[in-house]
Parts: sequence; structure tokens; C-alpha cells
Amino acid sequence: MRILLVGLLTLCAMAVSSGTAAASEAAIVIPFEKHSVGPGHYVGTACDGGTIDMQLSNSSVAGNVQSFTATVQLALPGRSLTAVLDGSFNFSTGKTVLNGVVVDGWLAGAQVHEEGQLVGLDPVTFVGTVQLMPGSAD
Repeated sequence: MRILLVGLLTLCAMAVSSGTAAASEAAIVIPFEKHSVGPGHYVGTACDGGTIDMQLSNSSVAGNVQSFTATVQLALPGRSLTAVLDGSFNFSTGKTVLNGVVVDGWLAGAQVHEEGQLVGLDPVTFVGTVQLMPGSAD
């Protein structure tokens, strides 16, 4: 567990220190934990001192999968962005997968991939990662 925590803090430090001009082509991985604060609204922490805020829209359920659009606001020390992602939640596995693009702020135009896992129900809580692909930015 300690090695995982050190690794996550290292990823956070890399995410915060990478500027758009000096960013490598490698994905920036930002761990998060978020919980429900209302229907379709999740807030939480990202990296070391960062925040994540997600609002769902256009939600529908087919069989065992919920599909939705999410607007994600991510704030890290010295950096912030807004991304719009299309996602799905699998009720059987408790996993979420979302893909989209940064529409405003740091790394505008970059592709975004989020994966999460349901870990609690009271409140509904997810842990996971947001991956930013700096090489795909405008």
C-alpha cells in the first residue's frame, strides 16, 4: 500500500509540473476519489490537494449498463480544466469507463480517458484515474 501511495503522489507531482510546452507524449495519470452529493453530481479529491467535480447528463439505461455524458472539472495546484466525456457504468461490475476531450483550460483539445470503480454505497463512491493525453492537445 505504501508503494502505491508513493507512486500516486509521484504521478500527481508529474501532472502538476508538466506544462503544455514541455509535456511529454506520455499520458498524465491523475488518481481520484469522488462521491455523490446529489443526483448525477459527484465531487471529490484528485492527486495531492486537487479536486474533481462531475455532472452527469443525457443518462439512459439499457439492460445492465447506464450510458451518460459527463462534464468534468478538474483542478490541480496551478492547473485546471473542463472536459466533456461520454461514459458508461456497468451495474454488474461496478466499473465506469469514459472518453472525451478537454474543452477548456489546461491541455485544451487533449483526449481524456477515465476509469473508475464503485467502492461504496453510502454515499455512492468511486475511485479511479483520469488519463490526459498531452500529445493530442491543440
